[in-house]
Amino acid sequence: MQRLSRDQYTTMLDPHLPAAITIASGEELLVETWDAYKGVWGADEIPPEAGPAAGPIAIRGAAPGDALRVDLLSIIPGSTAMHDVRAGRGFLGATFTQRRPTVMPIQDGHLLFPGGLRIPLRPSVGLIATTPSAAQQTASDSGPYGGDLDMQELTAGSTIWLPVFVPGGLLVLGDCHAVVGDGAVGGTGAECAAEITLRVTVEKELRLERPRAMTPDYFVTLASGPDVVQAMRQAVQDMVDFLVHEKKMEPYDAYTLLSLAGNVRMSRTLRSLSPVKMMLARRVFEQIG
Repeated sequence: MQRLSRDQYTTMLDPHLPAAITIASGEELLVETWDAYKGVWGADEIPPEAGPAAGPIAIRGAAPGDALRVDLLSIIPGSTAMHDVRAGRGFLGATFTQRRPTVMPIQDGHLLFPGGLRIPLRPSVGLIATTPSAAQQTASDSGPYGGDLDMQELTAGSTIWLPVFVPGGLLVLGDCHAVVGDGAVGGTGAECAAEITLRVTVEKELRLERPRAMTPDYFVTLASGPDVVQAMRQAVQDMVDFLVHEKKMEPYDAYTLLSLAGNVRMSRTLRSLSPVKMMLARRVFEQIG
């Protein structure tokens, strides 16, 4: 199995960047990732770069119009994680204006929170994207290519499908969290370095417009944009379309099912491009068709 070092990273999704590594469709790869701050966690320190993402990873044969199926086989976090409070970040950024990083050890499957609280780990990939045809930042940007999704459900055992916009796909990933809640209300998750084992497969001519995912518990359609309400509508419409076209459900039945067994959630908010997820429980989804 090939290994991609965390020292091979980018902070831009740029179609002109050379690939850090090239793999075959269906090949497994071990990827080392930095945390979102590249290990610079001190209260008086400024991270040298924002959003380091391992890659780009080129997949032989991937072409515009295809999709990359990325199976997350394992996610192993580092030995510590950090949550960062700072002015202007999170829901109460105007109230909590003092910079306060909280560094926490990881032991025996738990994050050790100050005061003796033990929070069960749920390692997830926060940033995963193909490269769009126009350059974008990795940090805090999201769109049809994926991006900074901060999706707590994207754990080991999950699969995400991402549209291909440029030859090779040029996949990047990083910004892993030892644990994170929906909204990341204090500004970040438990930011950590990680080692991720994944398998990437090219699905030809899928013509996927936006990401979708299958997690251990949910089937998910993802949308994002500057208008959160519109992004919600798009995520719901994408799920309805999938159920109608792929699962052959009657449109009104699909729409009704989502009202009864689905959830619309935001992974993070209060930024310009908020990712929205329409989630249908697998225990229901797997009964369809």
